[in-house]
Amino acid sequence: MKKDQNNLSRIVFRVCLAVVLAGACVASMVLFLQNQGTGKTGLPSGVSAPLHAAASSEAVSKAESKPVQKPVSITILGVGDDLIHDVIYKQAQSRTGGKGFDFSPVYTRIAADIKNADISVINQETPIAGKIAPPSGYPRFNSPTELGDELVNLGFDVINHANNHVLDKNEAGLAATLDYWATKPSVKVVGAYRDEEDLQNIRIVESKGIKTAHIGITEMTNGLYLPKNSKYRLIYANETELIEKLIKKAKSMADVVVISVHWGNENTYTLSDKQKTLAQNMVDWGADIIFGNHPHVLQKLTVLTRKDGTKCPVIFAFGNLVSAQQSGDNMVSGILTVTMTKDFTTDKTTFTDMKFKPIVTHYGKGCAGITIYPLSQYTDALAAVHGVKRYTPAFSLKYINNIVSQSIPKEYLQKD
Repeated sequence: MKKDQNNLSRIVFRVCLAVVLAGACVASMVLFLQNQGTGKTGLPSGVSAPLHAAASSEAVSKAESKPVQKPVSITILGVGDDLIHDVIYKQAQSRTGGKGFDFSPVYTRIAADIKNADISVINQETPIAGKIAPPSGYPRFNSPTELGDELVNLGFDVINHANNHVLDKNEAGLAATLDYWATKPSVKVVGAYRDEEDLQNIRIVESKGIKTAHIGITEMTNGLYLPKNSKYRLIYANETELIEKLIKKAKSMADVVVISVHWGNENTYTLSDKQKTLAQNMVDWGADIIFGNHPHVLQKLTVLTRKDGTKCPVIFAFGNLVSAQQSGDNMVSGILTVTMTKDFTTDKTTFTDMKFKPIVTHYGKGCAGITIYPLSQYTDALAAVHGVKRYTPAFSLKYINNIVSQSIPKEYLQKD
């Protein structure tokens, strides 16, 4: 009997314990549901939450934070004077049987370089005013609109018209050139402007989230000037106050400021004092890259330093991209590709690399078959039959390499 009573007591105790534990579980669930979304732990004051709860909170925080964007790089390509002598456009016309102009064979061997760059810039040395005047060569140039079509097909993004031939067809030629480019929305034109408002409208080209600003400047216009009452505008190299303001304005709008400038003296490798002074001033004002032209020969490639230590690539003159000039020195040029890298954590964009690819304008006797070769594809056999040997008998691969080595530091030469 006593044993039965003891068994009964154990049963009652176990039932009561089960009821108590079940109640505790229900209470805990109610408390948990009440505190969902409030940030409360449901623990007494001074009691810390379990470690697994803190770890869970940290995981949520990490999931909500934005990933840091990696640095991004773009390539900006520059070339020399696109100097279209009459023999060049006559050859282009003959390829079509007189029904238009085909300039593509001139540029075939460098087309991939232009297309592959993120942003490509060219100095168009001649007006493109074929709508109002026939094509013409030296000394007052004019090119057919098909030339502009070819530049667009090649992939040029920025066309600079700030040069000594921009007024070769007077104000009407300048207007016709700008009217033509207005039909090509894929490109930006610098160096020639419809009015003061247009001049103040800084051209911006963006690639991969990096904004580049472009300005065109010329030292001279061969003694030709716009009428005093003209609304059209050019930027002359002696307008230093204007240039400073434009560069600073461009710097406030973009990550990279690119200057296309026509300056210096023709057919000399010696830099003028004006070139050296203006180059350093423009760098100090905020220019990041300077593409120089006009001398028709390959001048010095260097890196200038801004007062804050920023490094800025400057090529004082590319020489001619293409021409029918009659000196061996005028046949040597190059393609400069500058790499700019943006650090999104600091919002700074800096010069990180550049490569110079030498090129040669080649033609036969009587300037036949004018075309551009990369130096890496050029041979002594080609040099031996170059039409320029009539004027420069020493023209050869060695002659070309001497020009390149005197102007381009080895570390920047592209090897291909």
